[in-house]
Amino acid sequence: MIPIRGLVKSVKGWLGKSIAGPDTDPERFFGSFLALPNPDPILRQMGKAEQVYSSILSDPHVLGEVRSIRGSFRSHQSRVKSGDEKNAKANAARNLCAQYLATTKPNAINDWLEVQWQMTSSILTGYNPHEIVWGYNGKHHLPTELIERPGRRIKFDPVGNPLLVSRDNMIGAPVEPYQFVISRHMATATNPYGRALLSACFWAWTFKTGGWRYFVKYCERHGLPWPYAQFPQGTGDAEQDKLADALAGMLEAGYVMAPEGTKLELLTPTSSGSNLPQERLIMLCNREMSKALTSQAMVGEQLEVGSRAAAETAQGRQNGVHDSDRDIAAQSMGQIFEWITLFNFGEGVPAPTLEYYLEDQGTKARAEVYQIAANMGARPSKIAMLDELGIPPAQDDADALLPSSKPSQPDTGGKQPDAAANPTTSDASAATFSGIAGFEFAKAAGMTEDEAMQLAADAADQAIEDTTIAPIAAMLAQFEADGKTLAQFQTALEDMTGTLDTEALREVLDRALSYAMLRGAATKVA
Repeated sequence: MIPIRGLVKSVKGWLGKSIAGPDTDPERFFGSFLALPNPDPILRQMGKAEQVYSSILSDPHVLGEVRSIRGSFRSHQSRVKSGDEKNAKANAARNLCAQYLATTKPNAINDWLEVQWQMTSSILTGYNPHEIVWGYNGKHHLPTELIERPGRRIKFDPVGNPLLVSRDNMIGAPVEPYQFVISRHMATATNPYGRALLSACFWAWTFKTGGWRYFVKYCERHGLPWPYAQFPQGTGDAEQDKLADALAGMLEAGYVMAPEGTKLELLTPTSSGSNLPQERLIMLCNREMSKALTSQAMVGEQLEVGSRAAAETAQGRQNGVHDSDRDIAAQSMGQIFEWITLFNFGEGVPAPTLEYYLEDQGTKARAEVYQIAANMGARPSKIAMLDELGIPPAQDDADALLPSSKPSQPDTGGKQPDAAANPTTSDASAATFSGIAGFEFAKAAGMTEDEAMQLAADAADQAIEDTTIAPIAAMLAQFEADGKTLAQFQTALEDMTGTLDTEALREVLDRALSYAMLRGAATKVA
């Protein structure tokens, strides 16, 4: 057993030291003094990554997916957040970085949003370096230029430090950390070059390119009808040659002359399936590349009509991937902010960060939330609602849009209801759908428990009839008028179920659940 004193001494000797780094790796011992080779399979096997990546990016399908990713990135706004709101120096660093972005252009070609997209586009090539040129304006040390450099100019040593490849040093020379900011996608200790999405597209792109070649050959060979001629038995070779020449010239001349008794036909080749094998190969390759670039293929290749839930799931998944892509640019910009903070405010000051956000416009559902809150007496702000919905308030009564008709009042047996205490029937119905709280609101409005539950049940029945029963009944009547068969109606019904308003059905279920809860609560009270 090691004595405590000896154990403490041993621990102190190993503080801050790695024991499983590249310097102790037996497979990399002799290579630890040089640049680490890029483990990307395309680079290792071909050595022409930039040319290959450029070719893949020229593919129309890949370019369309990349433009979609870029559009999602540029649709977001950004803001600089303080590293510590309670720290005066941190807030000063935040103001300096925000002013720097607002008043300085990164280089002569690009704006800040494009530079940040270049950082994000490291997902395509694995990593993307930007050189930082620093300057001093008399008060602060700030970057005067931020310029994208080709990936081939930067290599990494075994511990991930950047090495600059130049004419003077083709194997790469160390650089100061603040001279380059390097954006990386899924980089690891063993692969500081990151994971390139275009590398994952390489084989699909290769087979797709080969598929186009044979697809074009098929169209050239079989796209036009084949002239087919039959000549009587005993026809001489000379006559057969003349007929063959006439058929060959038929495609250009548009007509043919043949001896009497000769039979002429035009044969059109057909495919046994809905698509040719080459076309199916191309579509398969497109789907595979879509999966690599956006994590799903539903938008890029709509082969089948999916349900609304599946489409929303795919869109949500794609949005999550785009959020993680934006984090790369946020991290790279945060690194620049860290150096600005260090050079101008010293060590120990929390550096600001860059945050991307999307201002969502209010929807009908949000407007209904405001309406329900108002009916329950919460007194929400009208200005806040109009601002969220993106609707400017009217300047005066002449400019205001007024409701077409007043909502109907509940039947009170001739008694004038109190406007402050009794909402309209539609208002009570909306409050009832909000759950138990709505049920209590309905009772406060003067309705009995039975009346409140009946109101919920009637509304749920009407919603089911409007969203489900009525469209099916109308379609059945139309099929009967057209004289179509029951089998045709069943097929059309299957297609129709994919177009029904599932959001309305979901609301119906919510209302039914609320009704069941209200009924259970009333049973317990009884």
